[in-house]
Amino acid sequence: MRDFLRLLGELFDAFATAVRLRFFPWLREKTDELVVFLGPRWRRYAFIGTLVVGGWSALFFSFVLVNYLLDRAEIAQSLADEKDWLYGGGPVERRPPIRIYARDNSLIGEYLPERGSRLTMNDCSAARWLREASVSAEDRDFFEHGGVSYRGILRAVVNNVLSFSLREGGGTITQQVARNLYTTRERSFFRKLYETFVAYQIESQLSKDEILCLYLNKIYMGEGRIGAEEASWFYFRKPPTELDAAEASMIVGLFPSPVAYSPLNNIEGSLRKQEFVLDALVRDERLDVRQRNLAREAFLRRYEVKIEAERSDPGLIGLYGASRDFRYNGAPTANEYVKDFLYQEIRLPEDVIRAGGLSVYTTIDPIRQRAALSAVRDGVARLREKMLATTGDLERSEVERLARRINGVLVSLDAETGDVMAVVGGYAVAEGNMTQRVWSMRRQPGSSIKGFLYAVALDEGVLKINSMVVDEAVVFGSYRPSNWYQGHLGRIPLRQAVAMSINTIAVQTLNDVGVSTFRSRMIQALDLDFFEARERFPANLTLALGSGEMSPMEMARLYAVLSNGGHVVYPRLVTRVEGADGEMLYDGETVQTEGDFILSEKACQEAVKLLTYIFDPEVQGTARWIGQRRTQQAGYLPFSIAGKTGTIQLAREIRRRWPQLSCGSCAHDAWFAGLVPGEADVVWLGQDEGAPIGGGGYQAATVWAAYAQASLPGRIRGAFPEIEIVDPDTQHDDDWFDFLNPFDGGADPDQSRPGPTGPRVDTRPGELEEGVPDDPDQAPAVTTEPASPEQPGVTEPEATAPAETPPGTADQVTAVPN
Repeated sequence: MRDFLRLLGELFDAFATAVRLRFFPWLREKTDELVVFLGPRWRRYAFIGTLVVGGWSALFFSFVLVNYLLDRAEIAQSLADEKDWLYGGGPVERRPPIRIYARDNSLIGEYLPERGSRLTMNDCSAARWLREASVSAEDRDFFEHGGVSYRGILRAVVNNVLSFSLREGGGTITQQVARNLYTTRERSFFRKLYETFVAYQIESQLSKDEILCLYLNKIYMGEGRIGAEEASWFYFRKPPTELDAAEASMIVGLFPSPVAYSPLNNIEGSLRKQEFVLDALVRDERLDVRQRNLAREAFLRRYEVKIEAERSDPGLIGLYGASRDFRYNGAPTANEYVKDFLYQEIRLPEDVIRAGGLSVYTTIDPIRQRAALSAVRDGVARLREKMLATTGDLERSEVERLARRINGVLVSLDAETGDVMAVVGGYAVAEGNMTQRVWSMRRQPGSSIKGFLYAVALDEGVLKINSMVVDEAVVFGSYRPSNWYQGHLGRIPLRQAVAMSINTIAVQTLNDVGVSTFRSRMIQALDLDFFEARERFPANLTLALGSGEMSPMEMARLYAVLSNGGHVVYPRLVTRVEGADGEMLYDGETVQTEGDFILSEKACQEAVKLLTYIFDPEVQGTARWIGQRRTQQAGYLPFSIAGKTGTIQLAREIRRRWPQLSCGSCAHDAWFAGLVPGEADVVWLGQDEGAPIGGGGYQAATVWAAYAQASLPGRIRGAFPEIEIVDPDTQHDDDWFDFLNPFDGGADPDQSRPGPTGPRVDTRPGELEEGVPDDPDQAPAVTTEPASPEQPGVTEPEATAPAETPPGTADQVTAVPN
């Protein structure tokens, strides 16, 4: 019976729609002719028409009423459940959040096992501006009518008749609740009448405050968010109870059409709606004009909103997004990891997790975490702005899409224990993507791998810290590594080779160490199995320039080995999990975080010493601008620092795919590994699709320097060991230590040093692009001062043109040093 009545209602709607679409336009055009045609008989026809319309209306009204009466009991039970839900109960009780704490026991997150948001009655009462703005803008007579505003209906009818269309609904807040809960948003007479019946029932079961609170919980807010609480966190990163008049007005302005008025898509339209709501508050004497203007001006300043003729910018509104899983999210990547940890790592029963009330304690240092978030977001913002300024025939919408997918990662490890002190997995909050970039993403590290390579070489005795090495043209079979500058420097100290990230010397070093020996050390440091290592790290000399693949967390583990004197670390983020009753559910203190020694302490200390020279202008280090600033500015990074830059230049495939964004100095991955006493940090910057981002390792170094300066002064104890390196000019000729040629007894004996004319090495053609500057945006010609777009007054070098990549390797990512 119910289905039959619904079918009749749908048929009537179809008939009414046909009449509206076909008859009304015709009537509007033919009114004069029709009156003349009917003549004196018009009253008779009018009477007959009235009977027909009245009969159809009565029949339609009866259909809808019967349909509603059949649903009434079910609606009553549903409303009772919703009422309980507003007070924290209902069929699914409001569960307490899982609280996540930093290492100092400060709160960094509240995970909601019950996905979604909920404003209780207490929350709604405290959200003053949200309540008042909703009533003023959406239903000013809300507290006077009984569910239906006849004044609003009359206004809507008049406007619809005059426009010969259904432009206005005249719906009240109560009717909108009925629509959100029990009907659809389809514009039809059946839905509108049914919604009216339900509205009266809602008014009979719930108080006005309960209806308003339910409305704020159920309304769709755009960007996949439901309810005002999710919108408040998403757009303004605060709970609804803390919204001011201007913030609440922008949220309420989204109610009619959250997509059309989204500040992320249409900031001009969103601001117009905000003004409309603010004016409604003034009209209802909830604000005066002065307060309204001050609120608006403060809002524009706080969120750095820009309205310009060419391009408007919502500024900080909705900039970093939000996760529906977290009511409070002070460390988004760490909190996302904790959520996965509970389900996947320690596999707590789902009913235990969903019951809530757990306490999770982490290794996160809140000071470092805040600094890391700020540094990554600032660095990514610079790269995005640079891409948006790109000229060419690439569609603007495509440039904006690519720019939005530029991201960054920062990982900070306690080098001794493996504790994760700070972790950022992206510019904005995106569920899943943040943790994947840190732990699972595989990108070529470029020259950032060289720090570990030289540590292995020192440990193997292939090099000494005061070695003199020779930068010269070398050929290994078909492989001819080139440097980022033209020509060769000849005999130079090892520290200069490390500081300048010279390719030829790194490749010769790997050849002398042996590829299998180097891979074996990496396998030990990263705790990989042989088969995975074989897939990720090619068994050839390109490995010296970063042709393998690893995640930012793995890179941090490699450098933690150098920082701690040689032993493997196993990263740890969760230290313990306690149940709601205080019971210990997981004890991370019993988990091994320190592994075996794989390098000698002496080799690690010497490698760290060599890595301090990348900041040294005298040897033209790849991050020497940091060293210059330390010299010129007191208090800038006032502790021992070391590090290594890394840049991945563009492969042919990427140049073909995005020729408008490609340039000789462009990169698609930028790395920096930073060391301070007791800590190993890694920064990665790149585009999720692999598009060019411009710049290189200096961009990542800038992010690390900003992080270190904001979080580490006064907190770093001790310094790197003092290691003296005798000036080569004072040594005797027989003191300098050239490359050795040890036989590598590993799986690939042909990888032992063949010499410039030795046997062919099994390289991967096209794996590395030759003749490209190490970091052309920052790296100088051999005889110039540092050149960096961020260092005014210095000269940027001319980049040498990249060599062509051999056919058949276009799908491979190109790696060159920096």
